Amino acid sequence: MASNPLTMTGMRRLLVILLALVVLAPGAQANPTTSPSPSPSVSPSASPSASPSPANPESGIRVNLGPGASPLPDVWARSWVLADAATGAILAEKKMDAPRRPASTLKVLTALTLLPRLAPDQTYVVRKKEAEAYGSRAGIVRGKAYTVDQLMYGLLLPSGNDAAIALARANGGVPATVAQMNQVARDLQANDTTARNPSGLDSPGQFSTAHDLTVIARAALEREDFRTYVRALRATIPAKGKKSRTIYNQNRLLTGGFKGAIGVKTGFTSKAGRTFIGAAERKGVTLIVTVLGSREPSADAAGKLLSWGFSNLNKVTPVASLPPLPQPALEVQPAQAVVPVVAEVQTPSAVTPPSPEPTAMSSVPVGVWGWPLLGLFLIGFALVSWRQARRRRPD
Repeated sequence: MASNPLTMTGMRRLLVILLALVVLAPGAQANPTTSPSPSPSVSPSASPSASPSPANPESGIRVNLGPGASPLPDVWARSWVLADAATGAILAEKKMDAPRRPASTLKVLTALTLLPRLAPDQTYVVRKKEAEAYGSRAGIVRGKAYTVDQLMYGLLLPSGNDAAIALARANGGVPATVAQMNQVARDLQANDTTARNPSGLDSPGQFSTAHDLTVIARAALEREDFRTYVRALRATIPAKGKKSRTIYNQNRLLTGGFKGAIGVKTGFTSKAGRTFIGAAERKGVTLIVTVLGSREPSADAAGKLLSWGFSNLNKVTPVASLPPLPQPALEVQPAQAVVPVVAEVQTPSAVTPPSPEPTAMSSVPVGVWGWPLLGLFLIGFALVSWRQARRRRPD
C-alpha cells in the first residue's frame, strides 16, 4: 500500500520546526549546573587583595603565611587590621570592612581635621555645655580659657568629650566640624566612615571600619604635632581658680611599656565595646593595628598582633593595601555644608543583596525540554515509518 503523503510530509515539517526551536532557542546548549552567578558589586573603598589564604575562613581572617612564619595569635575581637604604616601593606586582617561603632577612636579623625585649622595658641573660653559633656571628660572648667594645644591633650590623652566639643566650637561649631570630618574621611578614601559628632559617642548613623580607622590613623601619624600628643604620658591643663590639673594617657600599650609604642587612641561605649588603635616602631618600621569590638583588654589584643607583625614582617605576603596617602598633604577647605549632628539620621539597614542578573538558562524552556521532546518525537517518527513500510510489503 502506498504511504499517505500528507502524513509523512507533516511529520517532516514538524521535525524541521522542532529542530529549529531546539537549535535556535537562547541558551539551549547551556549547562544549568554551571550558570554564572551575578558578580557582586565592589565598594569604592574595597582594597585590592592578593590571593588570600584565610587562617580560618569561617572567622573572616585573612593572612598569607610564608615559610617559617608563625601562626596568628588568638585575638578575641569582631574585626581588626594590622598594617605597615610606610608601605600601606596589610599584613593580616579580620572583617576589616565590617561597619562598627568607633567610640573614641573617632577622635583621631577629629584631631586630624582640626590640627590644620586651629593654631595651637588659639584660646577658647569653655561654656557650661562643654564642661558638663556626657561621658569621659578631661575636666575643663566653665569660664576658663584654654589653648587649642591644651584642648588637644585633653582630647587625646584622657579622651575628653568636653575637649572634643570645645575644639569643635572653637572651629566654628559642631555641625561645621562634623561636615569637615566627613570630608577628610572622603579625601583619605575612608569611604565607609560617617561621623555624627566629634567625640565618638554612639549616635545614629555613626559608623566606621577597622580598615578606615587604620587609614585615618596612618594619615594622622604623618603629622609631628599629632605624634607629640599621642606619645605623651601626661599633660597639665588649667583647673579651678589658679590651680592646674594633670591628665594622663589611657593607652595601656604606651603606659605599659610595650616596646616601640607611639600611641594612638583608646575607645569604649556600651554599643561599640572596646575599640583601639595602636602603633609601634621598631628598627625603622612602624606598624599600625586597629581592633574593634574587642572581647579582651584591647591593648592586649593590639600588643599580640603588633608583636606577631614585627616577628613575621618578612615572612608573610600582604593580603591587601591601604589607599595611598594624599599627595600633597590634606589641604584645609571650608565645610561644604553645615549638617545638624543627628538630624534626619537613620541607622543603616541591612544590605540587600543585588537581584541576580538573568543567566543563560533563565529564558530557555525549549532548551530544557527540547532534547527530551525531540527524542520522543524521533521514536514516534520511527514507529510511524515502520508501520508505513509494513503496509507497503506484499501480503
